[in-house]
Amino acid sequence: MKYAPVQRLLVLVGLAGLVGVLMFLPSRLELADNDLRTARESFETRILRDSFEPLGPVPTPPEGVFDRVTYPGPAGDMEALVTPDPGDGARHPAVIWLSGGYGGIGDWFWTEQPPANDQSARAFREAGLVMMVPSFRGENANPGHYEMFYGDLDDLEAARAWLAGRDWVDPDRIYLAGHSTGGTRALLGNEYVDGFRAAFSIGGIADLKQHVRAGGFAARAPFDDADDTEFLLRSPGYFLRSVKSPTFHFEGAQDWVRTFEDLNELAEQESIPFQAFRIHGADHFSVIHPVTRMLAQKILKDTGDQTDIAFTEDDIREIVDTVRP
Repeated sequence: MKYAPVQRLLVLVGLAGLVGVLMFLPSRLELADNDLRTARESFETRILRDSFEPLGPVPTPPEGVFDRVTYPGPAGDMEALVTPDPGDGARHPAVIWLSGGYGGIGDWFWTEQPPANDQSARAFREAGLVMMVPSFRGENANPGHYEMFYGDLDDLEAARAWLAGRDWVDPDRIYLAGHSTGGTRALLGNEYVDGFRAAFSIGGIADLKQHVRAGGFAARAPFDDADDTEFLLRSPGYFLRSVKSPTFHFEGAQDWVRTFEDLNELAEQESIPFQAFRIHGADHFSVIHPVTRMLAQKILKDTGDQTDIAFTEDDIREIVDTVRP
């Protein structure tokens, strides 16, 4: 495996359930020449432990808000939430939203959440977009074990295929988005899975090893953490060249990771469709609400043969102006 070096300084971000970890760790990020899927073909992860207690079955959502469904994954049937068929005979754009934290998905997707920490991503469904919230192996009441950004990417691929087969979904306008651990999954997912029109990470990370070693996760790594390859294949920053469609990363300035500035420079140099944005006045949680609101409107207007989603200085200023501490 060949790499091109990028120097950077890592500032650990806070994840769901954690206060931001303000530590500066000198390290070196190297970009892989081969793509993520190819790199994984010659490697078999070793899952040694369960990292947390799953949340149990997905609770029943209110009628008309979400349907509780299952989709067939490579490890078995997985639970998910999906907004109902609007019944108008049309095909609609859809967002797969990847939840942050650990254990699966729960009732916060339909209960009132404060703008300073709105992890419901309700802006998508309230804008009229189809919204699917999948859970993955080892989460909720699903079969398998939690793999922390490995086998769950295969589950994500299966979730996308299931969603694309719904009569009310436009299979060419399926978008990927997530927050925190879900943001990291979104970055990796758009490096591994074909078919997403664009991807959006809110508060994801680029380098898993540095984050885990500094105690940046509430859950212990379930794999052999003495094996650097286990970390490498779960670190989206290394596989930036694998990005399959326009990818955008957002983080509050209080938890901003310098790594993404370096990735911005590299993406520009190599014409990789990736941009990261630092949102002033926001933290790891207050950034969610204003960003998802803008994403919903961008997706609704993205109706051409190819995506034309972009973010101007005025767009970023609007996000900053609508942050609620």
